[in-house]
Amino acid sequence: MEEIDENMNSYRKTAIIVGILFIFAIVMLFVGEALYKPILDSPDYLDNAYPNKVVVITGILIEFTGVPAVVLLSLFLFPVLKKYNEVLALGYVVFRLFEAALLSVAYISKLLLVNLSQDYLSKGGVDASYFQYIGSSIQSVDQWAGTQGLIYHIAFALGSLMLYYVLYRSKLVPRFISAWGFIAAIALLTGSVLINIDMFSGISEVGLELIFALPIAVAEIMLSIWLIVKGFDPSAIASTSARTDTDEV
Repeated sequence: MEEIDENMNSYRKTAIIVGILFIFAIVMLFVGEALYKPILDSPDYLDNAYPNKVVVITGILIEFTGVPAVVLLSLFLFPVLKKYNEVLALGYVVFRLFEAALLSVAYISKLLLVNLSQDYLSKGGVDASYFQYIGSSIQSVDQWAGTQGLIYHIAFALGSLMLYYVLYRSKLVPRFISAWGFIAAIALLTGSVLINIDMFSGISEVGLELIFALPIAVAEIMLSIWLIVKGFDPSAIASTSARTDTDEV
């Protein structure tokens, strides 16, 4: 009995940690982008990035702190998920690591825009077309690997599909949360591809990205809150433990 209680306590702690890491990553993303995005997305970023370097760099660093959180939560989830599907549990970790690598490249490209702005201003704003060309090349990296890029969205969506599929089959959390997350991941994946092949010409890409990304954000918030407040379903854990004990015998 003591061993069972200790096992349940371990699952409860894991659920709380994972929930907190999810929320931390989401909050850092929005806070960081709120600081640097208006400056770097402005048509006048060459004039404004370096004079506002403290704000830009602070925002990028704040957002970057969410990257280790994303990797850590997948590592904490792995021992839990592997009891139900080890291949998908490992796949979730791999895709989260891939996301972290993509985001690291994207953040470096954003920092390079600050240096480019400094060079541009030091030359008195001459050769603007040259600096704009370099800036566009740097921004293209973020447009593919950043939080709004196609490659990132594909990696994020595939990882999320693995997570919510295992959660749905295992019943570790209510199935309406898992189903919502699974459908939201498909919507994000489909929407990102359609946006990048110009299926919605004439419509703001920012608005479309928000429409397709909002459902998965809601799913992660619901999952986070549930894990912190309720944790994993004890009956799902107990049934798996009993099945494991039987297999060992």
